[in-house]
Amino acid sequence: MYTLHLDLHLKFAPPMSVHGQGIVLTRAVQLPFVPTSSLRICGASLDECLGSIGFGLEELTWDIDREVFFARTQIISHDEPLAFIPDTICSWLDLGWELGSYADTYEEPNENDDSTELEDDGEYERLEVLHTLPKTRRDRAFNQFFKALVRLMAESFNNCDIAYAMDKLGRLVPEEKPGPDESSLHRKWREAQAEYHEMSQDEQFAWMDSLTKYPSIERALKTRNAERQS
Repeated sequence: MYTLHLDLHLKFAPPMSVHGQGIVLTRAVQLPFVPTSSLRICGASLDECLGSIGFGLEELTWDIDREVFFARTQIISHDEPLAFIPDTICSWLDLGWELGSYADTYEEPNENDDSTELEDDGEYERLEVLHTLPKTRRDRAFNQFFKALVRLMAESFNNCDIAYAMDKLGRLVPEEKPGPDESSLHRKWREAQAEYHEMSQDEQFAWMDSLTKYPSIERALKTRNAERQS
């Protein structure tokens, strides 16, 4: 049997760039043969939605020291409301994936969190626009995840101008065309993005360093799940 360590990059656009790192999950897969870059892997134990399409293997590498294969794959989700992303991540964790990359699982294995299913209690419409509301009108668990997402985007250099605007305004503003009918909120959003690009590199890095006070994605999910179980 051959061990394949597979990294799954979940990319949610917007606010993330499809070319950035994304939220990284990882797991080990046992194969009865040597994998090739043209191979696709499928199975309900990996994903319940892709079916026979499966995962393609990118950047397939053989580590001669550890005698394991490394590879990455990705799933891009467009226009998914931010309030649904934590449940999406938890559904992957329930299948045995772990937050993190194969590059760090050897030193510090992650522990899977218990997760509960998102209940359909009639709040679908509210959750769809939750990321556009002021933080005072959102629950603490979502605000923690929002901050964690800002931190992850900045640390992975994924749409840093959008992350900066999210951090400054405390919300993700829907796209509008500039013009006389543009809302004042979207104008502030564009100004915040422009402000990031006008900052010096030292100022940009100083802002990124300030985000270390925000929780990680893993910590934000643990907080959310703990509050749901209480």
